Amino acid sequence: MSAQWEHKVLTYKLKMKGFDYGQMEQDLNDLGRKGWEAVGTLAPSFGSGQAIELAVILKRLNS
Repeated sequence: MSAQWEHKVLTYKLKMKGFDYGQMEQDLNDLGRKGWEAVGTLAPSFGSGQAIELAVILKRLNS
């Protein structure tokens, strides 16, 4: 039987002072302790290429 994965996507919006990297780190550490692993990111942009949102894709084995 092959491994069954579950996935999660975290999104972070651009704020006046930029992205809250401290919150991202805390979220990733908390989820990492629960078995989640970050496997990719997306940074949709508009106009001149300014990212307005960051998405972090995570996976873990389905229990």
